Amino acid sequence: MGRKLLNAKDVSKRYGKKQVLNPSDFYVDAGECVVLCGGNGAGKSTLIRVLTGIEKASTGKVEYQADQSKSYGFMPDHMEFPEELNSLEILNYYRSFIDKRIQRNVGEVLREVGLWEKRDQKVGAFSKGMIQRLNLAQALLADVELYIFDEPTNGLDPFWVMEFKNMVRLLKSKGKTVLLTSHIMRDVVDIADRVVLLFDGRIKADDTLTGLYQTYQSNNLEEVFLKIMDNDLAPPPAREIPEWNGQMAD
Repeated sequence: MGRKLLNAKDVSKRYGKKQVLNPSDFYVDAGECVVLCGGNGAGKSTLIRVLTGIEKASTGKVEYQADQSKSYGFMPDHMEFPEELNSLEILNYYRSFIDKRIQRNVGEVLREVGLWEKRDQKVGAFSKGMIQRLNLAQALLADVELYIFDEPTNGLDPFWVMEFKNMVRLLKSKGKTVLLTSHIMRDVVDIADRVVLLFDGRIKADDTLTGLYQTYQSNNLEEVFLKIMDNDLAPPPAREIPEWNGQMAD
């Protein structure tokens, strides 16, 4: 086990009477890529919002040991940008809030996400996939140790899903750490060092792919997840009722 960049103990989230995230322990080690997988409503984005401090946990605490003291690149699952601005203006604005010691070049980042040629185009004319790549770009503006991506492949075509995975591999080759979520497991399974499976607000499994495949006797992550769901949803075994012998009890 390596140095923990992020360590969450007994974190949970409740909205009124609705328990969205049950008390959970969670960690991310330096240099690894951890993938949070689960269906819609499993609690992935809630956990991310708690880990990033966007929402306060109902219980538990989150600790960071990353360099730059709690600084990380964050890509939320949804981002709205001013439609009257272009991508160059938007990224320069976001960059202005980043410590100069860790700022990256906007042009370099735009090239990485394939938007350099569209830098003068108003964002209002962008496609969904282009907006998603701009969202990714703002997360990459800081040269930090930890990057957190919430549903990063949503809206991306197959080419850019592949390019995103190459970006993650490049980040790891530079010693960076990545935490990401996805409900499309096939999009991210081949870049994961560790997979955490969530279902109904609970962490149901946390292991390497090899470990999960051995435990659930499958070489397919989606099949593993379905087995976990089946086990969780299975009704309790019927209680055996003894046959009546025709006599009344005293």
